[in-house]
Amino acid sequence: MHPTYLRIPIALLAGVWLAAPAAAQLAPKPATPAKPVDETAKSEAISLSVFEVTTDQDIGYQSTNAAEATRMNTPIENIPMNVTVFNQQFIEDLIATDTSALLAYEPSAVKTSENDGFLARGSASVGANFLNGFAQTGGFGSQPLMNIERVEVLRGPAAVLYGSGGYGATFNRITKQPREKPFSSARVIASNYSSFRGEFDNTGPLPFLGGKTFAYRINGTYDRGYTWFKQRREEDGLAPTFSWKIGPKTKVIFEYLYNWRESQASWETPVHNGIPQGITTGDGVFREYDRSVAWVNPEDYRHNTRQVASYDLRHAFTDNLQFRSQFQYETKKQDNREAQALSDGVTILRDTALMPRLWRHIPRDTDNYRTRNELIWNTKTGPVKHRLLFGHGWIEQYDLNITYRSPRSNGGQTGANLTGNGRTTDANAGPLFNSYPNLTYAQFIADPTLAGFNRNNLLPYNLFNRGAEPPLPPESQRPGLYLDTETKTYIANQDLYFNDLLSFADDRFFVMVGGRYSEVKRRTQAFATGTFPNKVRNASPATVAVKTDASTGSVGLVYHLNSERTLTLYGNLNNSFNPEFRTQPDGEALDPEEGKQKEIGFRFSFLTGRLVGLVTYFDLLQDNVTRSDPNPGRTGYFLQESGQRSTGVEFSLNARMTSNWYVMGGFSDTDARNDITGVPKDLSPRYRFTMFNRYNFNQGKLKGLNLSLGTIYTDERPLTVSTTRNSPNWGPMPDYWRVDAIAGYKLKLKGSRVSYDLSLKINNLFDNQDIYYVGVNHRYTLDPGREWQAVLSARF
Repeated sequence: MHPTYLRIPIALLAGVWLAAPAAAQLAPKPATPAKPVDETAKSEAISLSVFEVTTDQDIGYQSTNAAEATRMNTPIENIPMNVTVFNQQFIEDLIATDTSALLAYEPSAVKTSENDGFLARGSASVGANFLNGFAQTGGFGSQPLMNIERVEVLRGPAAVLYGSGGYGATFNRITKQPREKPFSSARVIASNYSSFRGEFDNTGPLPFLGGKTFAYRINGTYDRGYTWFKQRREEDGLAPTFSWKIGPKTKVIFEYLYNWRESQASWETPVHNGIPQGITTGDGVFREYDRSVAWVNPEDYRHNTRQVASYDLRHAFTDNLQFRSQFQYETKKQDNREAQALSDGVTILRDTALMPRLWRHIPRDTDNYRTRNELIWNTKTGPVKHRLLFGHGWIEQYDLNITYRSPRSNGGQTGANLTGNGRTTDANAGPLFNSYPNLTYAQFIADPTLAGFNRNNLLPYNLFNRGAEPPLPPESQRPGLYLDTETKTYIANQDLYFNDLLSFADDRFFVMVGGRYSEVKRRTQAFATGTFPNKVRNASPATVAVKTDASTGSVGLVYHLNSERTLTLYGNLNNSFNPEFRTQPDGEALDPEEGKQKEIGFRFSFLTGRLVGLVTYFDLLQDNVTRSDPNPGRTGYFLQESGQRSTGVEFSLNARMTSNWYVMGGFSDTDARNDITGVPKDLSPRYRFTMFNRYNFNQGKLKGLNLSLGTIYTDERPLTVSTTRNSPNWGPMPDYWRVDAIAGYKLKLKGSRVSYDLSLKINNLFDNQDIYYVGVNHRYTLDPGREWQAVLSARF
């Protein structure tokens, strides 16, 4: 049996062993004077509250405690880090259905891909996909929020508790938990692009299994429709959760998530002569792109199935000594079959322009096993209080990545490459830029060889008239698919870590100190050998096995300037790392890459907590970046030097201006550039501003009405440099404002226990179609223009 599967029953047996003392409390005993019920509840709250943060503590968008920033329930005011919580109220008011829509309102971050790729604090090293403190496999679109109660944003490195990477930030999604009080809700969302989305949430006790001992929660979603770019979008999701209070000091939670999606790619649009708006064709006419057109075909699809199963065991040996054991299994299955748009190529005709494409199939399987065991000890040494956390983490990941594709044809081919069977190497696919100024599209369709395209390859996209394209042939008549890559990767992590949150002087001073040691093994097997399209699968693959380790530490200080804790100073020296698997030719190991941060901040809370804010300055350096040694006689050797440095100021505000008016937003000024050359970081804006306002009418003739206005400003952003097609730098990408507006009405019929919410949301109210989130010299990708959503919700 594989050792991975042995650890699962061992972890479960450990949980049963720990639960046994508590379970014994449930066994029949001789009659004794009964204790009042409220004493049991009190005991339970004292024992387990260290792990739990509930929305009951939130007021509006203000959350006073963080659940995972220190891996235990901790007041944010006592944490020496910049922590933002997007709570359930904010997620619901924004009508956000995925992480990308929510984090658009995180001022320190900006989107860089459709798969929850972000820059934060000017760094591309972002832990953007955590679920209940565990890193998830990325690359499958933006993650759904159907079963998410809150999203915690930790700005800057947080490696002591979250592991390697994440220099800029860590985004952790925390799931909804079962409640003892029954609650149900349902929501239907319809958009202006024939899209329909239904969601439900149901929770309560399971009385037939023992009253308040067992509780459940189940969330689900069903989505069918299209995006603003006319890409097909489908999603099915189901997330049941069960909790079992074995005793007043022991609780176990079982969770499962099933998420299936069908989507289509968001391919980049080519840029020619440094003009992203369009291309001048051979007849001298400048033709503008239709920004709402995606380079996809009806037959294309991306099927992604993700399943996550986990348990979370919590046990209190005493009120001051508590244990938590978590296990998570994640599996992802991907099956992409699509005609890939190749934006690096452009062929200009008299009345249009063409972009090449190829036919490909990408199956991918990923299996992840993760455990985490932590012991929390509350103790004192003289006048100093300690909240000590000791932890051990273990991860094993298995990834199989295969790509089959057809040969590409860029146009401009001649001779045998033009008249043969089309099975050419990439080097013989033709120039990336071609011009036939006297050839019309009708003439090209009649004879593609006139523009140097082989008939046996897929014909290119028509950039200005998709309707004139001939239909794609069925798969059986398309060019053959040939093996391009087949790689198996195995990664195993072992981590030991500790964290201590000390307090003294009547809890006016807090010091947080932590450290982490990580051992990483990686084995990569490359089965495909040769040159495309003549690669073959080698049954004895080339195997590279490496092992490395790294350690990191952090320290932070909080000082409450007054006894009311309304004015607070904090600072930290937080670090993170990425293991370096390469070595020097003489066998000398390379140091791990590091992210080193210095941060100071000032928190304030005015008007009895109605106005809460934070001002922060940070200096973040990416160090020990590995590159090839260019010096003579040093072939194969590496240099390690400082890389990117980001410095900046951030401001966050979370306010209840009145009992009816909520405001949440912030501003960031980030100067990110290479520490040696001074070149600005690509795609990173200098300034960013977000603000979300909501006003609820709670009395008078407008009672039940609510109005929301969201505003986002993103400064201009440098392009990613590329020499493809020798395209000039058309950047920076322009700055932009985006405004979102929501109007809603709450209705509760007299005598009914059901309340209804009717809402109309307009994203990108002013239809700004120049919101770029990827920009390279030769291509770009846009966010959607104006969209509207009609929403009907019911609660009971």
